[in-house]
Amino acid sequence: MRRFGLAAVCVVVPIVVLTTYLLLQAGHQPVGVLRDIGQALAALAALASTGWLARRSTGRVRWAWALLAVSAVTALVVEVAEAAYTIGSGAAPRFLSAADVAVAAAIPAAIAGLLLFPREVNQYGALRRAGLDVAMVALSLTFIGSALSLPQLFVRFASPGGSWIGLAFPVLDLVLLAAIFLALRWCQAWLRAQIAFVAGGLAVIAISDSAAVFLAAAGHLTALRELLSAGSMYGFALVAVAPLWPQAPEEPIPESHGDMPLWSDLIPYVGVTAVAVTAVVMSIARQPMTAYAAASAGGLALVLLGSHLLSREEARHILRQSRRAEARMREREVLLNNVVDHAPQGVATIAPERRIVSANPRLASMLYAPLPVLAGALTDTFLPESYVARVFRSFAAIGTGAPETYESDCQARRADGSQFWIHWSVTPIRKADGTIDYFLATFEDVTAKREAEETAVANLAQLEKLNRLKSEFVSMVSHEFRTALVGIQGFSELIKDQDMEAAEIKILAEEIYNDSQRLNRMITEMLDFDRLEAGKLRLDLKRLDINQLARDAIEHAAVSTKKHTIQAELQPGLPDVFGDPDRLFQVLTNLLSNAIKYSPTGGEICVGTRLNGGAVEVAVQDHGRGIPPEFINRLFGRYERYEDKYAGKIIGTGLGLAITRQIVEMHGGRITVDSVVGRGSEFRFTVPLASTAASITRSA
Repeated sequence: MRRFGLAAVCVVVPIVVLTTYLLLQAGHQPVGVLRDIGQALAALAALASTGWLARRSTGRVRWAWALLAVSAVTALVVEVAEAAYTIGSGAAPRFLSAADVAVAAAIPAAIAGLLLFPREVNQYGALRRAGLDVAMVALSLTFIGSALSLPQLFVRFASPGGSWIGLAFPVLDLVLLAAIFLALRWCQAWLRAQIAFVAGGLAVIAISDSAAVFLAAAGHLTALRELLSAGSMYGFALVAVAPLWPQAPEEPIPESHGDMPLWSDLIPYVGVTAVAVTAVVMSIARQPMTAYAAASAGGLALVLLGSHLLSREEARHILRQSRRAEARMREREVLLNNVVDHAPQGVATIAPERRIVSANPRLASMLYAPLPVLAGALTDTFLPESYVARVFRSFAAIGTGAPETYESDCQARRADGSQFWIHWSVTPIRKADGTIDYFLATFEDVTAKREAEETAVANLAQLEKLNRLKSEFVSMVSHEFRTALVGIQGFSELIKDQDMEAAEIKILAEEIYNDSQRLNRMITEMLDFDRLEAGKLRLDLKRLDINQLARDAIEHAAVSTKKHTIQAELQPGLPDVFGDPDRLFQVLTNLLSNAIKYSPTGGEICVGTRLNGGAVEVAVQDHGRGIPPEFINRLFGRYERYEDKYAGKIIGTGLGLAITRQIVEMHGGRITVDSVVGRGSEFRFTVPLASTAASITRSA
């Protein structure tokens, strides 16, 4: 701007001085010489600035400024020649002399330069509309010029050979004004200020030519005529400062569909208004209409009709486009509504104050709430209030460029009060000013997924526990096997290598027998448990006397201990039960064996039976150390074995009670335990009566 201001001062000051002199010395010969010199200097300044900007520009902009420079250099040559002629001959050249031909030659270059500047591309800049507007401006100027008799004046002042040149002047001025109109209407935003200076300067040149001729014909206002004769000086001065105006950054030419400025549409109608005013003045002054004016008036009427028809066609085209766009919008809206309504996830729009604006049927079914109830309801009814408020507040603090979507799992509440898990995603929809208009949220019921994950975690933990227990089991069984084998091997070597009496051999043989029985029992338990787990164990069910089975188990157990007294408290007259005698005997044997092992100091063990509804209940009670409450729930698990300071002295696999429970449950019974630490334990299991089992079988 400093450069532009300095250039403007350098141009304005000499022009003001020269203008003052022209006004004071109008009609004298030196005035014409000074006017020619001022016009030459203005053309030289325009040549320098436009040529300088042409070298710095590229493409069409460079050629446009170059053509303006050509126009300036043409005017410069003419003005220098005219000034030299005036000084040499002592008289001004005739009006419309050969020098005027060169002046007229400068105008086409200026017109070409204006039209070469790149233009905006928009729907209102179509060639048909632009052509009609140019024709409207041209015909308006033609009518006004004809009303002022400008063509006749140019011809009147010309020599007989210069009549055609005289007619060319108003025509060129007319074309120049039309080109100025197109340039101002089409120019791109970043060139608009510079082109405005150029257009203003060329308009001054065109208007001053016609006005000077008109005043010369009128024969008065000499001082004003001198100023108008110097119009090219003022015009080229504006052209000279145009390239120095700060240029905006060049922008790509967009396909714009926005509205053009209002003044751009009104320019043609300014000319029409001027025609109407001129016609009224001519009518009042009773001035006859020339043929030129009549022809231009008729042409202007046709152009106005064409402009009206074109506007009507454009309006109908826009209306059709609008209707098609509305139809597409309706189709898209229906499609979007169908997508939302049939989406597998719940979808809702939520106001910033946490009020549900709209929801789809899936969300309504997920929350057990009808759609009319959801619309307008607060999210606090279904989601934790503080949690949702915190999430919504977090979006207000998010900066530009940060992700604006929140996803998480949270627990929700249905309309019936039940709890379930959802995965929800929420995104803020913002207005043009950046404030939040509403939130778009999607919801998915992930209760089953979370339960499956929790089950998988629990199963994994159980598998890890089983793996640990199996490792402990293998270690324990290996130790127990090795202990038994060491005993068998040691006693066998004693019998083999030493001379022993029969009584001693019998004692050692009994120890060998006991160790082999332990090995056999452990192997049997492991094989039985594998068959039970694989579902390969089959029961041989039959009617049997449970009291007799209990007596046999007591006799078998009594042989293995001398510290314990096993009592039988059997209810007499019990009906037969329905079961596998071998497997039930195994159950009783396991329970009695455990009672003996976990009563290391001896004592009384009681086996009892009694009728309990449709089953017989069998109980085995000892007075041993007992089992802590925290271990009872694990007691019947696989590889579980209650360990205390005596555990190392008790041989076993930890599978006995697990096998016992499975055998009892295969019979349709149930096994339980009551225990008090330091006072002993009581195991009870049930076996269905034969009559009850038979009725169940017949019903099935």
